Amino acid sequence: MTKKRILLIDDERDLCLVMKLNLERTGTYDVAVAYSGPEGLERAEAELFDLIITDFNMPGMDGGVVLRSLKAMRPQAPVVLCSVYHDDVTAITAAVQREADGLINKPIDHAQLLRTIEQALANGTEG
Repeated sequence: MTKKRILLIDDERDLCLVMKLNLERTGTYDVAVAYSGPEGLERAEAELFDLIITDFNMPGMDGGVVLRSLKAMRPQAPVVLCSVYHDDVTAITAAVQREADGLINKPIDHAQLLRTIEQALANGTEG
């Protein structure tokens, strides 16, 4: 079975490393990381990913801009937003939520993360 490729975009390096380790331990995913919106967009343009997870609240380029840019670049790729939702509830508009293929709340619950990834992959066609 071929592993699904995931790109994780988040400025929190420790969180990225923990999520990468936990996802790769399942044996199902190969995870690449980018620590900023621009770096993530460069990786997404250069490589194909089955799913992209991006933090919503990042310095310089927020997740809404990253989400729209990714959808313009690769319309079929599922993109999941990751957010401290109670802090971003007014910033994450209904329109942004409709564009995203899922929303993961921080702090990360591993079971919720896996369910959201599986659901987004089941609905997506990129890869």
